[in-house]
Amino acid sequence: MSNNYESWDNKTLNYDLEKYNFRDWALRTIQEVAPTVTELETMHKSLSTSDLLQAQKHVQNACSRKEFMEMFDDFANKYVPPMIGNKKFMVQRQGTLRCVVPNQTAEGRRLTFHQGIWVGNGRGLRTIWTPLTECYGSNTMQIMDLESSRKLTAKVLKEELSLEEFEELSIEQCFPVTLSPGQSHLFCQEHIHGNVNNDTDITRVSIDMRILIEGEEYHRKLPGGYFRLPGDHSAAEEMDYTGKQVITYANWNTEFSKGIPLPMQRAVIDQYCAKHKISYVDYKGENEYCNWLPSLKTYIREKPDAIVLTSIFILPDKKEWRDEILNYALDNGVELHFANEYLTLCQRSDLEKIQSIREFAVQSKNA
Repeated sequence: MSNNYESWDNKTLNYDLEKYNFRDWALRTIQEVAPTVTELETMHKSLSTSDLLQAQKHVQNACSRKEFMEMFDDFANKYVPPMIGNKKFMVQRQGTLRCVVPNQTAEGRRLTFHQGIWVGNGRGLRTIWTPLTECYGSNTMQIMDLESSRKLTAKVLKEELSLEEFEELSIEQCFPVTLSPGQSHLFCQEHIHGNVNNDTDITRVSIDMRILIEGEEYHRKLPGGYFRLPGDHSAAEEMDYTGKQVITYANWNTEFSKGIPLPMQRAVIDQYCAKHKISYVDYKGENEYCNWLPSLKTYIREKPDAIVLTSIFILPDKKEWRDEILNYALDNGVELHFANEYLTLCQRSDLEKIQSIREFAVQSKNA
């Protein structure tokens, strides 16, 4: 189990709001698509529910802009290391912007109670929950202490409680997080939390950012995809592959990829290709059960300019096979692009980066 829980068991972080003004950044970013918004607290007065959702998505996508990545990297490098025993860590690629409007239950927007592991977060993750408005009473996050969270989690699974029963018990044991801009709430993935109906007259806005500690469990939140290394701003880079011969490649031959249908793999690839103006000439795939990926080697040997793969996690699970393919691509001058992680293999330094990400953490320590 991950250590360093003491710094993340419902603790408050006071940070330099002037230097790390996430509030102003979020408002400016929202105004790009919703110029009528002048204050975060009154967003509900000028935006419909659907427009609000689009604004949230816009902000979350803007987390991949260099401006935000540099600001958050600096923030994380300043405050996180002492709280994780100075271990290495990765940071969430895109924050989750949450907007809790007054009487959000009527809009079908209330966040039900849950804990992070139930939504794919490994125990090696830590959450930095940062309000961008005043948060208090019914508009804020309701959260439980760690011991009670573990006990209630065990009860839910053992007794197969309904959601209504679980929520009733959660509300009884949770407390509201009261914070102002310039403060963050720190918690672990086993903490049960959620929202009650907001009966205040303001929209509460907050942003969730998570870190992954080196060597710890990521569960379903992949290093390189969901998380990036601090200082890795490759998602903000623009590429233009007009006129290049590019093919795409998918497989079902790894623990990660075996359950992902082809249309889902191609959707990730297509989004990446659209962003970088890549017009590919063919779809390629691997023969199932050939876990050493002989077809991929053949495609590399045919020397297209580049091959776009779904993820670094569709490379072989066996490290020797994985390294062999990566080195083979370098030797043949074929670029490999990994769509989910915004990574490219073009030179030897890229190889070291890909290898370090693949080996940064573990899916589970109980496997």
